[in-house]
Amino acid sequence: MDLRVLQFAEAIGRLGSFTRAAEEIAIAQPALSTAIAKLENELGVQLFFRMPRGAKPTPEGKLLLARAARIFEEVDSLKRELSDVSDLRSGHVTVGFPPMYGLHYFPDLAMAFRKRYPGIEITAMEGSASSIRDRLAAGSIDIGVLEARRVDSAWKTIRLGSDEMVLSVAQDHPLASRKKVTPAVLNELPMVVLSEGFLQRELLDGYCAEHEVQYRKVMECNFVHMTVVAAQAGHGAATLMRSMVDRQPGLVGISFEPKEMFNFEMCWRRDRYFSKACGAFVGFAVGEAAPQS
Repeated sequence: MDLRVLQFAEAIGRLGSFTRAAEEIAIAQPALSTAIAKLENELGVQLFFRMPRGAKPTPEGKLLLARAARIFEEVDSLKRELSDVSDLRSGHVTVGFPPMYGLHYFPDLAMAFRKRYPGIEITAMEGSASSIRDRLAAGSIDIGVLEARRVDSAWKTIRLGSDEMVLSVAQDHPLASRKKVTPAVLNELPMVVLSEGFLQRELLDGYCAEHEVQYRKVMECNFVHMTVVAAQAGHGAATLMRSMVDRQPGLVGISFEPKEMFNFEMCWRRDRYFSKACGAFVGFAVGEAAPQS
């Protein structure tokens, strides 16, 4: 069985079309169709239903694609393992992290790591906790930085540090002098909130539901910097990390009652090859100062 033909099949299954798969792979469609037909003859089963406007896997095709995904992951792991060198002159690490962690901490960490290991390439991916968790589960990133509540119990983890989620308001906001956030404060409070999928949003909504209060949403976005700017301008309160608020002029952070702490962990899959470059990155990150509450 030709690995290249398995890649053809994966593209067809993912894109739902022989035509689009041929365009992505840069192969003539007749050649692609012929390769898949030969594979079907070799296996003795039909892999795809051909339809006037696309294609979709048969039950046998779905089984093949599921096994092919494992094969591709094993091949990728093998390539990376063979390319590892003991002195770490080369390598690649893909890290995913939430914006609240990455805005200030991760860039400094990445630059310091690159100075120590200039031959190791870093790919950084920012996203909500849900998206980072999904990427790590799918194997599209090597390492994830997640709040402890979002970490799969089957993954390996190392605690990096802690931070506090606070209600952030402009210095001239009516709440700026408060020491604590209580449920009554949030009721009908104009707020700039992060999109669903962010843990801060989930905790805020859960807090309000528990205490039967409801804030007034004036803006929703998945762009953390926009959330910060909107809060600074007085458009509404926002939930941010204290380490971030302390670095932003014109913002005040107010603790929830009780305090809402975030514990950040670096995590990776036990069942996936963990390169020497990844091990070096984890060791370096743990050795660096992490955000503290």
